[in-house]
Amino acid sequence: MDAGQRSVFQGIVYYYRENMVNCRYQVTLKDAVDGALLQQALDAARAKAPYYFQKPVWEKKLLHLEPSDAPCPVRQGSAKPEFPDENGFTVALSHEGKVVYFDWFHFLADGRGMAPFMTMVLQFYCNLRYGTAFEGRTLETDPAYDIEDILAKYPESQAANDMQRPVVQTFEETPTCCRIRLEKAGLVDAALRCGVKPFSTLTALLCKAVRAYLDKDEVLYSYSTDARDALGAPNALYNSVASFQRKLPLTADAPLAEVAVGVDADLKENLSAERKLFRIAEQMGWVYRVYQQKASLSIKKRIFQMGEYISGFPADFWVSYLGDPFAPSSPELTRYIEDFQTWVPADGASIGLECTSLHGIITLCVKNKVPRPGFAEALRAAFEAEGIKVLEAAELGADNT
Repeated sequence: MDAGQRSVFQGIVYYYRENMVNCRYQVTLKDAVDGALLQQALDAARAKAPYYFQKPVWEKKLLHLEPSDAPCPVRQGSAKPEFPDENGFTVALSHEGKVVYFDWFHFLADGRGMAPFMTMVLQFYCNLRYGTAFEGRTLETDPAYDIEDILAKYPESQAANDMQRPVVQTFEETPTCCRIRLEKAGLVDAALRCGVKPFSTLTALLCKAVRAYLDKDEVLYSYSTDARDALGAPNALYNSVASFQRKLPLTADAPLAEVAVGVDADLKENLSAERKLFRIAEQMGWVYRVYQQKASLSIKKRIFQMGEYISGFPADFWVSYLGDPFAPSSPELTRYIEDFQTWVPADGASIGLECTSLHGIITLCVKNKVPRPGFAEALRAAFEAEGIKVLEAAELGADNT
């Protein structure tokens, strides 16, 4: 695979999805947004972040990226754009009232890859609006990893793929959205009582809530880990996620500590660089084989969907924990920010949860394809049962994006 192919391979999976996976960062500022200043901030950031302003070009059934000089206008309103947009970009910026929306096609980046760009744009905007003095370093991405090298290192990752395993039947109804806000200190206290990491406690509580909501004795969940360390690419802006699954038998009265300890042990096992690389080989090996096929994109999509489903990819829910959404972390910047939310479709699962932390509050943005109400209250009940203060548990209705 040559360098041009490697530069897009990490995200090509999202071209094979049945539905486009568009992501959104939603940032509420302390004052109404000045669109002209936001455009100036975007233009200033663009000069320092060329990675995000390339356009995907298909040639002979393969894809590569080309730099684009086309304008990238800031849009008015909250409507999500289609990608690529009219200028070929897979990233867009818009605003409405006090809210700034960063939208992108998941092909381009994962959450940690988009965070530096978002942070820079907001910093430049604050410089113009409030007279701050953020510098904004140039964002250069590390070279793309070579999947051929990883597959050669872990050939057993493909042989171990059991295509006969039972497949979790996911719900595929029109998604609805809900949002949960809880005090971070309460989650940290619960984690200390259990003797595990806060993320492990959060995942255990999600398992208990999903068990009650779906009325299942066994929950299959997945979670993502940042694999940049394992790949030796700390500055990678492209997708660098290793996702893991775990099947969890669960009773209604299972103590949180018992569940959390098991979740934590699984998490620790999968945080090693070796395990992350092996998992990338597992999950991207099939993508690589489909990518190499001399077939049209529509045919590749059908092949991909069939193989991924049979291999047992679907889950009851997945959870992604971004934590602090700004990169680098910037307490000075957050003085000008009231709220942060991130929304991603529940791709490959019945329920998808994106979690972030700001101002001592953890926000869970949920997209739910299960055709029944009550998930927000199931989450509230699970958290409050452990003494964690829930500040909001809102059913927001149908996902219109």
